[in-house]
Amino acid sequence: MCNIKFAIVSLVVSFSSTISFSAEAFQPSLLHVPHRRNNVLFKPALSLIPTLSISKTYEHHFGLEMSSKSSTQDAPPKCPITIFANTVQKFLEIVDKNILKRLLRVVNHLPTLMSLSYFGLVSMASMMSMGPMAAAGPAQATLASVLTRVVGSTTNAQFAAMFPTLVTPAPFVFLVWPTIAVLQLLTVTVSAIYPSDEEEILTQNDLSALTIANLCSTAWLISSSNAMTGSLPIGSFLILPLVPIFSGYTLRNKPQYILWAYQLFSSFTTIASILAFTVELQHGGRIPLIGKLTAEAAACVFLSLYSAVTLGVKQKSGVKRVINVFALTGILVRRIGDVMTGGSSLLASIGSLLLSVSFLGSIGCWYWSLKELFSKQTS
Repeated sequence: MCNIKFAIVSLVVSFSSTISFSAEAFQPSLLHVPHRRNNVLFKPALSLIPTLSISKTYEHHFGLEMSSKSSTQDAPPKCPITIFANTVQKFLEIVDKNILKRLLRVVNHLPTLMSLSYFGLVSMASMMSMGPMAAAGPAQATLASVLTRVVGSTTNAQFAAMFPTLVTPAPFVFLVWPTIAVLQLLTVTVSAIYPSDEEEILTQNDLSALTIANLCSTAWLISSSNAMTGSLPIGSFLILPLVPIFSGYTLRNKPQYILWAYQLFSSFTTIASILAFTVELQHGGRIPLIGKLTAEAAACVFLSLYSAVTLGVKQKSGVKRVINVFALTGILVRRIGDVMTGGSSLLASIGSLLLSVSFLGSIGCWYWSLKELFSKQTS
C-alpha cells in the first residue's frame, strides 16, 4: 500500500517538474528521490513510463503561433486606406531623395552666389567708374545703378595714384580679382549640383564663411571708391583684414577637397590687407602711438609683416606660393618702372634703388618666394 502511494506522489512531482523545465535539462536519473523503507531504495516510476516533452510541445505550439503572426504582418495589407498611405509614404521618400534634397542644396548655396554677384557688380562699377556718383548728369534708374548707388567715383587705379607706396604692385596684379570671382562661381556651382547624396564639396559653414568674406570685400570696395585726395577712408584698412580671416576658415579646418577658389581668395586678400595697413601708416596716421611714417619706413613694415604672416608659414599651398611670386614681381616691376620714368639718369636711378632698404628687402622676399615655389614643402 505504501509503495502504491509513493508511486503516485512520484508521478505528480515528475509531471510538475516536466512542465517547469525544458526537455533538454530533464534527466530522469537525476530526479530520483532516495527513500529507504525496509532497507530498500525506491525510485520514481518515471523511468518506466514514456517521457512527456510538454515544454517542447509548448515551444512547438508557440513557434507556430509566432510564425503565423509574423507571416500575417508581412503579408500585404488588404485595406485600401492602408495601401494608399503606404504608396504616399514611398512616393514622398522618392521625392525627398531625388528632388527636395537637391533643391535644398541649391537653396543653401544661393546666399553665397548672391553675395558673389553683388561683389562682382560693385567691383566692375569701381574699376570702370560706373557708380552713380561718377555720372556727370542724371542717369537712368536701373537695377545696377540702384545696387551700386553707394559706389564712389574713385577707381582702383585712382586710389593707388592718390595714396602711393613703395610696395604697391603693378596694375596687372589686381587682375587677379576677376580670377577669384570666376573660381568662386565655378566652385559654388559645382558644389550646388554635385550628384552625391552623402558627400558635400562645401558645407554650410564653408558657404557662410565665403558669403561673409564676399560681403566684407564689397564693403571694402565701397569704402575705397569714396576716397578723395587727402581723405583716406579708415574703413579701407579696418574692413579688409576680415576677408582673409573668413575666407581662410575652410582652409584652416582641413577641407576634404582642394579648394583653389578659397586658397586664391585668402592668399591675395592677405597681401592686400597688409598693403592697406601700410597705406594707413604712410597716409592716414591714425594708429595710436605710431602716427605717420615715411614711405621707406612704411615699406619696411610691409615687408616685415609680409614675411612673418605669409612667407614664414611652413605649409603653403601651391596657389599661395604662386601668388607670393606674382605679387612680389608686381611690386618690383612697379618700383623699377617708377624710378626709371622719374626723369633721373640711369645711373642715378640704379644708385637710388641700391641704397633703398625697402627695395633690397623686396628683392630678398622675391627670391625667398621664388625658391619656395620650386622647393618641396616640409611639415
